[in-house]
Amino acid sequence: MQEKIRPGYRQTDVGVIPEDWDVVPIGGLGEVRTGGTPPTNRRELYGGGYLFVSPADIGANKYINRTEKTLSLEGFRSSRIFPAGSSLFVCIGSTIGKVGLAAVDLCSNQQINSVSPEANVDSEFLFYSLVHASPRIAALAGEQAVPIINKSAFSANLIALPGKDEQRAIAEALSDADARILTLETLIAKKRDLKQASMQQLLTGKTRLPGFSGDWEAKRLGDLGSTYGGLTGKSKVDFGHGSAKYIPFMNVMTNVVVDLNSLEKVDVRPGESQNQARAGDLFFNGSSETPEEVGMCALLAENVEDLYLNSFCFGFRLKSDAAANGLFLAGYFRSQQGRDLLASLAQGATRYNLSKRALLKVEFACPSLDEQVAIAEILSDMDAEIAALEAEAEKARGIKQGMMQNLLTGKVRLV
Repeated sequence: MQEKIRPGYRQTDVGVIPEDWDVVPIGGLGEVRTGGTPPTNRRELYGGGYLFVSPADIGANKYINRTEKTLSLEGFRSSRIFPAGSSLFVCIGSTIGKVGLAAVDLCSNQQINSVSPEANVDSEFLFYSLVHASPRIAALAGEQAVPIINKSAFSANLIALPGKDEQRAIAEALSDADARILTLETLIAKKRDLKQASMQQLLTGKTRLPGFSGDWEAKRLGDLGSTYGGLTGKSKVDFGHGSAKYIPFMNVMTNVVVDLNSLEKVDVRPGESQNQARAGDLFFNGSSETPEEVGMCALLAENVEDLYLNSFCFGFRLKSDAAANGLFLAGYFRSQQGRDLLASLAQGATRYNLSKRALLKVEFACPSLDEQVAIAEILSDMDAEIAALEAEAEKARGIKQGMMQNLLTGKVRLV
């Protein structure tokens, strides 16, 4: 049954929109041009103060105001120049569909189409419209070895277009949402830097908490607990199903505490492994292509039934009488001092490995259990604060996404 269209709206090729809105192809919103790369063998064309955009420079921020490569004045003048306010859309390659807004006059390579808006089109409204239409446009590339949308196909895509005043009102509302997200992301980055600095000071004894004094004692990991191995002999058919849970290899490298939301399913047959992980275990990355990643550590903070490790990792279980706090240890071995210590034990040429035997011989300076717990609580509070901000940022992104869906289709009107 066809959905009833409310008064003041009409059905179009881009969906139901207000009657006073137009439907315009991208090519009718402004001049569409494809970038190009100056001859790379002419070094005098590169290395100046003029931005030269590649797909890698688009997507992290709304505005494009810095690029990995730059052009000299001669290179800039010899290229297609896209004026500030142009929207840049990646039309070739694995990142097809990324959109950025030129903060200054700039140039781009041939993987990017630029749309320089006409006088009746607000530049920021155009940017948000392209972001909103990006999944639909990217789908035109289909399943190809090198995804590509040619200029003609890109230009023919339709966009719903209100009047200029409403365009500006929509762009301002979405810009405010972006500003809120950026504020939260900036605060999260500062909190992470503060936590990292605090880790370096507290976990190495350079800064002591009030009420604690005295020398730290050298301890050997092998005296605190024992290691166990991860799953071996698994193939692709064992993953994605089954009743057991599985910690992906990368998980041990990304969080001080294991992210339970990233667990995968794995098929473990009876008698195949007795090494089920449990709360309080530490996980170490035992093998990597770079020595810096070897020994990266994470703590399993809560019990998960039938949980197993990747074969590239191994577990470490504290003795019941060990005067050690798991969160303190995980934090220490993620600090720069702990990272350097474990990386120095990595062996190999094309791939680096850390043996369980070498890990158990590791000695490090350790405070009393009470001081370990106090330090771990501070770091845990910092993690909780960062997690709360990340949740707030994720909520703000969801709100913005809903705003785009409502405002750019005219479902919600601002004027």
